[in-house]
Formats: sequence, C-alpha cells, structure tokens
Amino acid sequence: MNNFKSDSSLPLIASSELPSDVAFEILTRTSLETLDTCKVVSKTWKLMTYESSFMQSYCRRTNNISGYFIQGIDNSRYISEFVSMDDCSGKNPLSHLPVEALKPKDRFFSIYGSNIKIEASSKQGILCCVRSIRYNNHRYYICKPSTQEWKVLPNPKLRYSTVKVALVVLKSNPLHFKIIRLSKDPPFGSRHLGPGNYCCEIFDSETNAWRQANMISLSEDASFKHHFLPINASGLIYLLTTDDQVIVLNYDGEEAYPRFYLPEQVARNEDYTLKKIISYEGKLGFICLSPSGILELWCIDNRINHFWRKEQEVETENIKRVTNYPSPIDFYNSDVILLMGFNVFIFYKKQNANLHVVELDRLNCPTEIFPFCSDVEPINWPFERKREKRGQ
Repeated sequence: MNNFKSDSSLPLIASSELPSDVAFEILTRTSLETLDTCKVVSKTWKLMTYESSFMQSYCRRTNNISGYFIQGIDNSRYISEFVSMDDCSGKNPLSHLPVEALKPKDRFFSIYGSNIKIEASSKQGILCCVRSIRYNNHRYYICKPSTQEWKVLPNPKLRYSTVKVALVVLKSNPLHFKIIRLSKDPPFGSRHLGPGNYCCEIFDSETNAWRQANMISLSEDASFKHHFLPINASGLIYLLTTDDQVIVLNYDGEEAYPRFYLPEQVARNEDYTLKKIISYEGKLGFICLSPSGILELWCIDNRINHFWRKEQEVETENIKRVTNYPSPIDFYNSDVILLMGFNVFIFYKKQNANLHVVELDRLNCPTEIFPFCSDVEPINWPFERKREKRGQ
C-alpha cells in the first residue's frame, strides 16, 4: 500500500467511522501533517495514534523518525545524542545533531567553530538551534536533521539572555513556523527590563522577522524552571515557574488564560519531587514522584477552569533493576514512559513491564531532552518561494 502523502480526504473519511483495523492501516501510512489533522477531526483516531503499537508501525511503514534529542555540555561545548525505541529510527538512524552538514554552507563555520545548542524542537521534523560565535554573539538556525538542512535566521535581541524558546510548526508544505523566545537581563551589565521581567519576541517565517510581544512579569522570588522545556499542547504554549504556577501563551506570545497552579496537593509541596509538565495525548499533563516513590500523571480536565485530574499511578520498582534513581521525563505514548538514569534512558512499557534501555555513548550528564518526530522529505522553504516570486 502506498503512503498517503497529502491525502486531503482523510479527515472526511474519519467521520465515516471506518473499522479500527482499516483506520490503523491508513493512519500508519500517512504523512506527519495529515496525521496531525486526523487527530483534530476524530477523537477515535487521535486515541489510536497514542496506542503503544502505533508509532513503531508508523515509523516502520513510512521510514519516519520518532524519539528524543538528548543534550548536554562537555568541555564547555554542547553535544547531543538521539535516542528512540526499536523500529522508530528510520532507514538512516540519527545519532546526533548533523553539525558537519552546516560547514560547507557557512563561511564562518571553520573560523568560529561549531558549538551549537538545540534551543527548541518540534514533532514536524525541525529544530531551532543557536551557534556561539566570537565576542559573545550568536547565530540562529532552523535545522532538519533527517535531511541535514540548515537555514540561517535573523537574530533576536541578543543583549538579553535567552530563558525559554518554543518552536511551533503551523504548516509543513510550504513550511510555516513560529519561534517564541523569552529573555531577561543578563547577569552582568545594564538592567533594561528590571527584576522579574521577561522580554517576549516572536519570529514568524512568513515575514522572516522578529517582533516584540508584551512583556511577561513574575514575582521577584519566582523564575521559570531551569532546563524545563515549554510545552506545546492543545494549540497553546505552557511554561512552569519555580513557585509551581503554569503560564499559558498563545502562538503570538500573549497570555491566553489566567495563571494557575499545579494540583493542590502537589503545588509547593516539597515531598513531591521531579515535577514536570508534559504533553500527554495532545493535552497538558503533569508528572511527578509522590513521597512513596510512585510516578503520578495528572491532566487538565478543562483548560478554561484548569481542573487537574489524576489519570495514572505507576510503580517504579521494576525500573530500579536498571537504575536506582529513575527520573521520569515524558510519556512517549499512553503506555510507554521515558525515564532517565545514570548514562541510560529507559522506555518502560507499563502493559507488560518491558524495559527498552538505551545507553548513551557521548553524554554523561544530560541537561535537556527534546521530543522529536520527522519525515525524510526535503523542506519546502518559504524564504525560497519568496525569492522565486521576486525573480519572476
């Protein structure tokens, strides 16, 4: 059966309630963009895509990639590794960020080196990266690792220190994306923003330019949690602060709803550890370890009223066969949990307690984990389309 690369009729088919086995065959052969559309128009199909067997079948049939970029620092340089489950790494598995592909395209590469940091990821195949160059300057890029494509972007206001970056893909063909960047006053130097204030900037690929949005302010004793990624779920961006509040932004960098706290019994309770917000089945979720060491998953039942509901409790004793102190990172799907130990990442399947262990080759102390999905199709760059129109 051929891949459904751009079948616009699939959302219409969803409404006809196909048998589940037929729907599974169709969805595991379609494109990433069409798959996201089908999740929106059919709740049944959406839940199917989060079943434990779906992503492995999908990647095997489409040669697409699904996993995580793991990033850390070694000798003051950023390095990365890619980890995934069996059958989810495509025909040409990724092992790291393809920095070497940038060298022939950037005339300053050899002069200033290749210290490149991943700032944000997407589940549509692209990353936002930043390269350090001389005199504390930086250069922003969009990268598609599966095709080794790199594009230089205009820089935001580099006088401020980056705090959080979110990447949102609005359309794949042609590519349309936005980058949301929060920054603050540098630790040394002029204080233009003031304590607790964050500059919010938006990059839109359609204009190929940054613009400043409204400033975001926190109380002086609070900040955004370090090394915790912004979460893109239900068409919104969520950020967690050190006082256990959640801030909700739309894709224009505006606060979309009033701020709210984590579940009452967990918020500002130090007996609950490793607190982290995640995307679970396309909605906002929250994971933590309870005082007894049980992994808890909570989800927002109503994103307007922000009512948290506990959805799962997972024993972690089986995982301690691999590492004594497993840290929950993410729900890969509804049945598989990603956890981190010393030098290892563990995909734990709750249904049968199966452990898929991935040992790191280059990293000893990972600091950031970026969820990532990708096809292997070259990017239809919006910048090039505009140049072609000007030349006609």
